[in-house]
Amino acid sequence: MLTLSFITLTVLSVSAALTAASAADAVPNQVVLDTAGHPVQSNVQYYIIPAKTGTGGGLIPSSRNSNTQDSCLNLVIAQSSSPFVSGLPVTFSPLNTKTKLVQLSTSLSLEFGSTVWLCPESKVWRINHSVQLRKSFVSTGGEKGKGHSWFQIQKDGDAYKLMYCPIIASVSCINVDLEVDGLGVRRLVLSNDQSFAVKFHKAYDDSNSNCNLKSNSRMFPFF
Repeated sequence: MLTLSFITLTVLSVSAALTAASAADAVPNQVVLDTAGHPVQSNVQYYIIPAKTGTGGGLIPSSRNSNTQDSCLNLVIAQSSSPFVSGLPVTFSPLNTKTKLVQLSTSLSLEFGSTVWLCPESKVWRINHSVQLRKSFVSTGGEKGKGHSWFQIQKDGDAYKLMYCPIIASVSCINVDLEVDGLGVRRLVLSNDQSFAVKFHKAYDDSNSNCNLKSNSRMFPFF
């Protein structure tokens, strides 16, 4: 009986150890990594840049109305056409406020981290549905904790993609893609088919000497 009990306890101990090791190995795989291979931290500024080099720069706010002098009118999120412009940094705020690291497939809000912001709308990202254009744009003016401002980060091959994921049981996540209009302006829109592959570069981090992106401190950088 003693021998059988010892064997049983040994098997259980080994099984528990293997389970704990598997769990430990699984956790890092769920953490989003930046361009330096470090975990992306919540409420820390990062540039969202295209995963493929030479395909434009970072993300910036841009008025959807090109013929207006009001730069704050109908602000949407656009991509700089220059691969040397990193855009404006963004912070990630998970639904679970106790989470220090950004996890895959978890609800979070995004907010521009610019210290210069002259528009009355908030810097929080949201989805703006245009009935006239029959499109859904990613824009500013959102509110943390509201359904139109919940996103997720998911894997896209060796890179990542953003998805709009309202916390509604009847609505599934929708890809955030890049659409180029007739004037060459690249705007973030929702798409059922395509996605915009991105990566995250920590702002003010010079540890990656191969990153040639330059920060632009102006509120609305040139495309």
